[in-house]
Amino acid sequence: MKKIIETLTRILGTREIRKKIIFSLIILLVYRLLAAIPVVGIPADAITKLFEGSNFGDLLSTVSGGVLETASIAAIGLSPYINASIMLQLLGTVIPKLEDLRKEGPDGRRKISMYTRLLTIPLAIMQSFVIYSTLRGFGLVSQLGTLELITMIATLTAGSVVVMWFSELVSESGVGGGSSYLIFLGIIAGIPGTISNNFRLMDPLQKVILIVVTLLLIASVVYISEAERRVKVQYSRRVRMGGAMDSYIPIKLTQFGVMPVIFAVSLLSFPQLIGKFILSRNVGDKVVDITTKVMNFLDNPIYNNILTFVMIVGFAFFYLTVVFKTDELAENLQKQGGFIPGIRPGKNTSAYLKHIAFRLASIGAIFLAFISILPNILIQLDLMTVTIITGTGLLIMISVVLDIRREVSSMIVVRDYSRYL
Repeated sequence: MKKIIETLTRILGTREIRKKIIFSLIILLVYRLLAAIPVVGIPADAITKLFEGSNFGDLLSTVSGGVLETASIAAIGLSPYINASIMLQLLGTVIPKLEDLRKEGPDGRRKISMYTRLLTIPLAIMQSFVIYSTLRGFGLVSQLGTLELITMIATLTAGSVVVMWFSELVSESGVGGGSSYLIFLGIIAGIPGTISNNFRLMDPLQKVILIVVTLLLIASVVYISEAERRVKVQYSRRVRMGGAMDSYIPIKLTQFGVMPVIFAVSLLSFPQLIGKFILSRNVGDKVVDITTKVMNFLDNPIYNNILTFVMIVGFAFFYLTVVFKTDELAENLQKQGGFIPGIRPGKNTSAYLKHIAFRLASIGAIFLAFISILPNILIQLDLMTVTIITGTGLLIMISVVLDIRREVSSMIVVRDYSRYL
């Protein structure tokens, strides 16, 4: 307890960290206020009724930041922004110009961020119209006039853009990653309601099982998220008494973080939203029949779990190639006079690091994918009746908490000069 109090004192006693925490809390407050302001033309319970009895609502709600059901001006949240990011990440593998921009450093990344923002706007407009049209087709909202429809779409689009801006502000001036931080806020906001609604209906044994399983899941996710392999590096130019200076390159089991989970959930929710839109329109019996079969396939718990598992693993390896540039790392090591013992500098070092990273990623990706579907499996096997939080939500929540902890700890270490005197 004493150590915790000392740590909190050091955190709050550091001006820069205190400013970042206060800024993040202000963003939290404003974000939740936006989530409470209703949008014109859509009843508060219309979206909840649309996704009732389907796991699709949970998927889309997770990506939007947990505010979809409120039918607020921030209802679609970050989903257009995340979809835009996915599209540009995938296009970067087939469009050389985007790949070249990624290699240009900060300037290139700024241009890609600008393209992502620009692409977010038409995607938000499209998603707003699809949601309204789907609700209208199922008779959950009344027919809106042209001006009202434009106002509704403009409001939802503006809300999405504001939430996107909030995520970037948090990344620049707050603590934690912007997008994942806002999704995290939406997830934890729904936990108290879930606990209060379900605990009243559960017997004591079910409550104990739920708590134990949740704690075990949290402990295992934390352990795997923090696990890393340290690749030894020697610097021939940094000489100390006794020989060359040693260092290491930390390679985590989950080097890609939680983004594969977010990407997979976002990509799975998109075809289901389009399917709902098609079913709400009079487009012919054959099209409706095919769409119904696809929707039933995606909503089937077994197939949905398999797709989620495969997509998380696939995105994990894809995202690893984006965030862990072994060629650049090997080149920088060579410039600094560093080398891995027994491995030749340059291409051999790059290949060696890539081999290690992919071996570790295979374990980390399978673990993330398994944890994301485990609560669903336990419910289907009747081992649990309900979960406090979904597997994907649990992964996102823990990952954000660990990222914030690491960021705050690094800022404390940088400013704690006394220990190096």
